[in-house]
Amino acid sequence: MNLLAQRRTFLKLSLGGVAALSLQAVVGNNALAQASADTTQLRDSMLVINAGGTNVVVCNTSEGLVLVDSGTAAYSAQLLEMLKDINPAGVHTLFNTHWHLDHCGGNEAIGTGGASIIAHAKSWQRLSTEYYLPQEERYHKPLPAAGRPTVKVHDKGTLQIGDTAVEYGTLIEPHTDGDLYVHFRAANVLAAGGAVAGKQDPELDWYGGGWLGGRANSLDALVQLTNADTLIIPANGSVMTQADLIAERDMTHELYKRLNTLIRKGCSADCMQQEGALAGLSHSWQDPNKFLYAAYKGLWAHHYNLAADIL
Repeated sequence: MNLLAQRRTFLKLSLGGVAALSLQAVVGNNALAQASADTTQLRDSMLVINAGGTNVVVCNTSEGLVLVDSGTAAYSAQLLEMLKDINPAGVHTLFNTHWHLDHCGGNEAIGTGGASIIAHAKSWQRLSTEYYLPQEERYHKPLPAAGRPTVKVHDKGTLQIGDTAVEYGTLIEPHTDGDLYVHFRAANVLAAGGAVAGKQDPELDWYGGGWLGGRANSLDALVQLTNADTLIIPANGSVMTQADLIAERDMTHELYKRLNTLIRKGCSADCMQQEGALAGLSHSWQDPNKFLYAAYKGLWAHHYNLAADIL
C-alpha cells in the first residue's frame, strides 16, 4: 500500500472512531500522537492537518466539513485530496483566523467548491482590497473573488452546522488587526490561530495591527474559554493544553510589564535585548531580535496605551 493510500485508510478509520486516542494518555504525555507526517488526531471526528506549515483544523459534521484556516496556496491541491477522503460532501464552512496568506492561501480552492468563508471584518477588508507589505515595499492584490470571505464578523456568534455548534469571536490585535478564534465546545477544541504561539516565538505583525498589549488581553479571553481538558490549536506547531496556554498568558503579561517599563525609559529594541528583557522567561527564543523589534514597534504604534503622559 502506498503512503497516500495508508493516510486515506487512517483518516477513514480515525473518523469512524476505530483509531480514537485516549485523552488521558495524550494529556499525560503532554503531546498528541502523530497520525502521519501531515495529521494529528483530536477527538469527536476532529483532526489537524499540517497544510504547508499551517495548522488546518478539520471537523466532520453531518452537513460537510468545517475548517479553520486553509493553509498555503501551494498545499491546496493536496489538502483538497485529503478532505475528499474524510467527507465527499466537501467543505461546508471555512473560518479564517486572520488574513496572512499562509493561513488563507487555500481559500480560493475551497471557496470554488461553494464553501462559506467566515472572517473578522478587518480580515475581510484585507483580503478583498489591496494592502501594503512594508517588508516587500509593494501592495498585495486582493484574493480572487472565490477566495474572499463571504461573512464578516464584528463580535462573536454561534453557527449550527448539521449536528455541530461552532462558536467564534473576534480578538483585539493579538497578532494582526483581524484575529478570530473558533471554539468547538462539544469537542472541547479551541482553534486560536496566531493569537497563541506555543513553542514558536510569538509573532506580532506590528504594521498589520498586532501588538503585545492586545496579545496579553486576548490570551486572558482565551483562557476564560478553556478548562483543563481543552485542546488548543495554535497557528503552527503542536497542540496545546490549558496549562500551556496559561503559561504563555502569564509570560506575555510579564513581557508587557517589562517592555513597557523599558520603553518609558527610552529603550530601543536593541537596548531591551541588552537589558535582558527576555531573560528568565518560560520560552526558548528562536529569534529574540525579531520579536523585540516587532514588540517595540507595536508598543509605539499603541503609545496611547502606555501611559497618559506619552504623546
